[in-house]
Amino acid sequence: MQVIIYTVDDAEVPAVLAAFRARQVTTDYGHGSTPVYLGLGTVYSTGEVPAGSARALADALIATAPSAAFVIWQDPSRPANGSYIGRVPGVGDLEAECNVHGTPLVSLRKIVPFLSASCREAWTRTEGNEAEEVQHAAEVLDALAVLARRLPGAPEAA
Repeated sequence: MQVIIYTVDDAEVPAVLAAFRARQVTTDYGHGSTPVYLGLGTVYSTGEVPAGSARALADALIATAPSAAFVIWQDPSRPANGSYIGRVPGVGDLEAECNVHGTPLVSLRKIVPFLSASCREAWTRTEGNEAEEVQHAAEVLDALAVLARRLPGAPEAA
């Protein structure tokens, strides 16, 4: 399982680190040590964990560090895909299956109707249907991309 924290209020950093300790989230893909300080944009990880561990970590972060914007992904375990959870407070959450690289997988069955409608039609027909899910997913992913570009050392960081 991997996790990246993009932003969090300073007062909630100890809660993030406590959640990491409780779930053995470390540096170096589970072979390193539990972090004592939080590096925004750093990939932290675990070794092998049971299915559902990504959801448990996300729930802990949401409960104890509600300002945190993060992504968590758990690698696939054949025959199942992995799980991806992205959260941007004020924008929303995205839960999807993912591949081994943590890339969310979105069904073509959901995307095609959204893309085949005109923008005006899509906006008027999105409430409560699959097109709304695609729009929401795009908004969360866009917000996470913006946060990633703002991190110190990012190519577009100013």
